[in-house]
Amino acid sequence: MMRQGFSRRVALLGGAGLLSGCETIEDFFGTSRRPLPGTRIAVLAQDERTRVSADRNFNAAITLPPPVARADWPQAGGTLGHSPGHVALAPNLAEAWRSSFGSGSGYRSRITGAPIVAGDTVFVSDAYGAVSAFATANGRRRWRFDSSRENESDGAVGAGIAFDNGVLYVSTGLAELIALDPADASVKWRVNLPAPSRGGMTVAGGRVLIPTMDQLFGFSVEDGRRVWSYRASAAATAPLGTPSPAVEGDVAVAGFASGEVVAIRVADGRVLWTESLAAAGRISLAEVSGIRALPVISDGRVVAVGMGGLSVAIDLRSGRRLWERELGGPNSPYVAGEWVFAVTDAGEAAAVSRDDGRVRWVTAITPAAAANRAPGLLAPPILASGQLYVGTGAGELVALNPIDGVIIGRRRMPGGVTIQPAIAGDTMFVATDDATLVALRASA
Repeated sequence: MMRQGFSRRVALLGGAGLLSGCETIEDFFGTSRRPLPGTRIAVLAQDERTRVSADRNFNAAITLPPPVARADWPQAGGTLGHSPGHVALAPNLAEAWRSSFGSGSGYRSRITGAPIVAGDTVFVSDAYGAVSAFATANGRRRWRFDSSRENESDGAVGAGIAFDNGVLYVSTGLAELIALDPADASVKWRVNLPAPSRGGMTVAGGRVLIPTMDQLFGFSVEDGRRVWSYRASAAATAPLGTPSPAVEGDVAVAGFASGEVVAIRVADGRVLWTESLAAAGRISLAEVSGIRALPVISDGRVVAVGMGGLSVAIDLRSGRRLWERELGGPNSPYVAGEWVFAVTDAGEAAAVSRDDGRVRWVTAITPAAAANRAPGLLAPPILASGQLYVGTGAGELVALNPIDGVIIGRRRMPGGVTIQPAIAGDTMFVATDDATLVALRASA
């Protein structure tokens, strides 16, 4: 039986509106591509995208901390603070294996969760919320779990996954939270969520933290019981996908569709401070100020990026804004040492000083013509053994020199790469938009 089917479709429509460009409802939910009558107005016109330039006379040398090997990548962003730093990985990568993990992104659904790694298993979810487990060594599928109940897959949008203390957690677009045994996908418990999840989830301090468009919930890891909730400012529109909260100690930082950023106690939901990345004075739909990028916590400092064209650094303890920069988009920043690496909705990568927000270099990842057709179709960057990797919606994995931004190489992938890869052991795991999981490791 379909539960609350109509209300879920309405919720999905609100999230998809930003991406659809106001062309047709059926573009997302069905197969028809017949446009509605009227004049088309681009919601992300070329001159409204985030354009950033390197600061004149800013020639500070970029130094990176030494690379550190990571055995696991258990949650989105690699660590609770979404700050795995400079990860060790061989530079001469070659494809070790590839496996299909289900349904890819399309008009009806999208992949919203990033792959995670625990031990010798990599987990990934497809566009309809089916979760698969593969052996990291050879890509052999260990199991597949369909997170939807019977007759409920229609209208689902992806799933978020996280691993903590021997349990795999799944949050679904059909408003469920499920705890699985990672060995065989047997269900430990499953509970209904107050609203559909769009991929964002963090597990820390005995709580499963799940954001929705304008709320954040804390559930008990023991049985899924709701412990607390927080309601953010309402938003008329929202990006598709909600960012996983970042956690340091007992403090979680979450971003919402309204552009609000909140610091909250993990244990009891007590609010410590709030900030806003709203695009004041702007009325274009292109300036939707919602947050889809994961917030990052590094050394007591929060870096948050909004879709309204603004990035900020905030002191975690006090909530004081340290700097702001007109540099925004849907992609999560990456912090390593004293530098923030970011990609913009104009198809560019940039190196930004974590200390004061000044920009050291800017490099065009996506050719201008392609960026004009598909703004923002880049994956969040990831830094490994002296190379900055950025995936593209055109099906490339681009490697840059993080010191000067020079492009080192481009690797063709079997599909678009708009989700951040995971790195564990000696392997990078890349989930493409057509639901192919690719393992890259040192060539023999």
